[in-house]
Amino acid sequence: MPRARLLLLVAAVAAVSSRCAESVQSVRGVRFVDRTSAAWQSQQVQEPCIVPNPRDPTRLVMLYSGVPAADRKRCDIGKAWALRSDPLKWHEDKANPVFSPSRDGWDSGSIRLDAVVHVPEEDSYYIYYSGTRRTIQDRIGLAICPVGDDGYSGITPEAIRRFGDRPVLAPDPAAPFHEEMASQAAVWRERNPTDGGWDWYLYYSYRGKDGVLPGIRLATSRDGKTWTRRFNAADPRGMGQIFESVPGAYYEWHQVFKVGGTYVLSIEVGPEKGQRWRPVLAVSGRPDTGWRQLDVDAALQTKWTGLYRDDTMYHVATPAFYEIDGRWYLYVQACPLPANRNYIDGSWDMWAIACDRRIPTLPGLADLFIPGSTVAAGR
Repeated sequence: MPRARLLLLVAAVAAVSSRCAESVQSVRGVRFVDRTSAAWQSQQVQEPCIVPNPRDPTRLVMLYSGVPAADRKRCDIGKAWALRSDPLKWHEDKANPVFSPSRDGWDSGSIRLDAVVHVPEEDSYYIYYSGTRRTIQDRIGLAICPVGDDGYSGITPEAIRRFGDRPVLAPDPAAPFHEEMASQAAVWRERNPTDGGWDWYLYYSYRGKDGVLPGIRLATSRDGKTWTRRFNAADPRGMGQIFESVPGAYYEWHQVFKVGGTYVLSIEVGPEKGQRWRPVLAVSGRPDTGWRQLDVDAALQTKWTGLYRDDTMYHVATPAFYEIDGRWYLYVQACPLPANRNYIDGSWDMWAIACDRRIPTLPGLADLFIPGSTVAAGR
């Protein structure tokens, strides 16, 4: 082969190899909250709850939790904002935290953010959180904050008011629930087609007779304040969970959203008692029944080629998916594998990750977008 043709062939192969490498390594992600920027969040940052700013359509509002390295039994809640046009860049508030454990109430030990719901008819944010007098959050509470003049600056310690002096959902020790703890609420609401009122759905984790964080249960409400548990008698293991969970796995913080006519739960799951936490998805055509979990490895972080590394995101938790201006993003907390292999001792950062890979779910239900390469997936 003439030398000129050989050089052209080598250049062509190099170009193809480069394009293939780009397609494989196209998962984009950034750390978007600097946990080291303030003492109150220096150990870990987590639970990114994002809502569009009701006063300014060009901006997003986020509440999130933080744990200090000096007292890892404590957790507070802070806020940040971003432009819709740049959802990977967030601005932490210098006045953080904005919501903290009470002085002497049922949530005086620690709190942890669960969900934020904008309620337009009350011009307020409903802030659901898990709290405790002890060290592990074991009850679910509600705080309400007026939206305020600009949708953001009015979210202050003075404006956030707890609803009542008791949790809105405490564990039920009686049959058939046998609960010792109830926590980590994902909350959804929609109009009732018959009477025009609101139907509220709260998906929660629990501990008790069935074990530690063995799956997800459901409670319902008409006002978001008074809740009634629903025991799913169709659960084949008799645990009343909304879908059959993986035995021996932990099911904790989760988020609920809707894509077309498909309801989606994004859950942090730790198979084998938390050996590797990862995002897991469940879907249904109805909010109250028919839920099915997808493959627990479908969105596993080790598949995020070009982004995943053992020393940055061995564990991934508190996963929340958001569609922003027609593109999907996954917001998570992640940590390296600790030297003692105990995730509790991890230093957790928050990451924002572009979701470019489209995956099918179940027949008749919507496809979803997760981190990954569209080109690579197609090949």
